[in-house]
Amino acid sequence: MKEQLFEHTVNSIEFFLNPKIFGNGVLMRRISDHLPSGDLVVIRDAVQEPFAERMFVCLDEFSDWKVYEGYEKHFHYHHHNIYDETLFPPDLSQCHEIFRSDSTKNFIQQLSQKDCEGETIFSVSLYLPGDHSLPHNDFLGNKDEYRQVAFVWYLTKDWQPDWGGDFFWCPKSRYISPSFNTLLLFNVRNDSLHFVTHVSPHAQSKRLAISGWWTSKVDSGDRSPRAQDQSTDEKLLVEII
Repeated sequence: MKEQLFEHTVNSIEFFLNPKIFGNGVLMRRISDHLPSGDLVVIRDAVQEPFAERMFVCLDEFSDWKVYEGYEKHFHYHHHNIYDETLFPPDLSQCHEIFRSDSTKNFIQQLSQKDCEGETIFSVSLYLPGDHSLPHNDFLGNKDEYRQVAFVWYLTKDWQPDWGGDFFWCPKSRYISPSFNTLLLFNVRNDSLHFVTHVSPHAQSKRLAISGWWTSKVDSGDRSPRAQDQSTDEKLLVEII
């Protein structure tokens, strides 16, 4: 029984999150109030530092990136990714298991008030000079794979604002520059429009991120209105946009 409890605990994302944030009842209430309302939740220093550093080294040392690009009507993208699980280094495979575990899904389901019982879609991205992604809302419905909650965990170090590569949240017209160990969360809706700005040819660092979606087997069709929050101080550990 103790071994099962230990395995359940260490396979949950809760085990790795920063206790100063996720052990704080006030901050947790802010997240659980605003995430279901369609707001973007920006969590800085989101994960305990040793695990974040380990994942940074894992991605920084990886070299077999693949280019993915598309030029659909009104939606163009060009970036480098790891989608093939057989290419995952051991540390990335462990991270994947954490994000897809039942205990993690239950935790995210409580925060988002969305059904997250489907597959967890998980990948890693590297945006190099010229890479970008035009506006899109992530709202996609396939059989047994309705995206519910999106996550972007930045592992980017020493990024300068004039290098581009910002996450732009269209509903509030806000730029989020990639910074190390910052986690973005939002419920996927028709109005969750966002994009990644063009990376400058002068960029000297790697824009690294782990991202994906927790999904459901059914379409929730959530269209609830946003809650109002005036917090705009970028130094806050938890920012609601």
